[in-house]
Amino acid sequence: MTMTLSGDVPARLGRVAARTEPRGPGLAAGRFLLALAQLSTLVFSPDAVLFSPVLSPPDGVRCDGMRSLSLWCLTGGSSHGMTISRIVTIGVLLAVMSGYRPRLLCVPHWYVAFSSVVAVPVPNGGERALMLASMLLIPMCLGDDRRWQWTRPRTPLPPVWRGAAFAARYALRLQLTVIYLGAVVSKLSDPLWRQGSAMFVIVNHPQAGFSAPVRDLLEPVLRTYWVVAAVSWSVIGAQLVLAVLLWNGARARWWAFALGSGFHVGIMFLMSLAVFGLAMIGVLAIVCVPPRRVGESVDRK
Repeated sequence: MTMTLSGDVPARLGRVAARTEPRGPGLAAGRFLLALAQLSTLVFSPDAVLFSPVLSPPDGVRCDGMRSLSLWCLTGGSSHGMTISRIVTIGVLLAVMSGYRPRLLCVPHWYVAFSSVVAVPVPNGGERALMLASMLLIPMCLGDDRRWQWTRPRTPLPPVWRGAAFAARYALRLQLTVIYLGAVVSKLSDPLWRQGSAMFVIVNHPQAGFSAPVRDLLEPVLRTYWVVAAVSWSVIGAQLVLAVLLWNGARARWWAFALGSGFHVGIMFLMSLAVFGLAMIGVLAIVCVPPRRVGESVDRK
């Protein structure tokens, strides 16, 4: 009986993968948001901010070991080379956002994300999420023969790429789950979160806290312990619910997308974490928006 069940699981997964068409609106929107997240960093952050001299003075670009393969290292550390790297990166990201030729741009998309993570002295969580997500998009896009990702596919993916895309989509789901569960475990290990006062500390943090106008607006509410505790515990609850919903059916994943999008939009505006928020919403779109069935993606004549 055990052998039958264990042998049936791969067969079932194979049948599901064979019926799955990943090239839907979720994939298109997700690629757009991932590219937009990294583009926002480049547009609003000068070189002095991106590559602050923390580990590798004077320009802060890290080029030791495998980091030497980064675009920022290949073009050199001069101001001219940095400008070339920035222009190339922005050009690739704009092309990805346009949706042109996903097959041709998926590897360059990952490469510019990889380059930014390994070259900067202290990459943040959003940049790491972007790099991992863009890497897992490669098997989802290499078999895509469309000119524009916004158009309806005319032919199904070959079986080998369909299986690779199916596996990559599950890996992205696992990545999201690890992020949310890791955040829950981290918060529960902190006494401030357990006792419900963490949000008060976060709101008033000098670097990562809320902006002064938002703090002034919320000050009357934040004077009440039970309000602060409810908000603090609701953050933990939302992340735990998201981790659970991601592994349920299509309707539950729609709820996960709505909850996660609202959660990260709130963090983006209240805590100025735009890169991480856009990256997480992009991955949620790829994972939660149901892909088409193979028969639904092919034009019938």
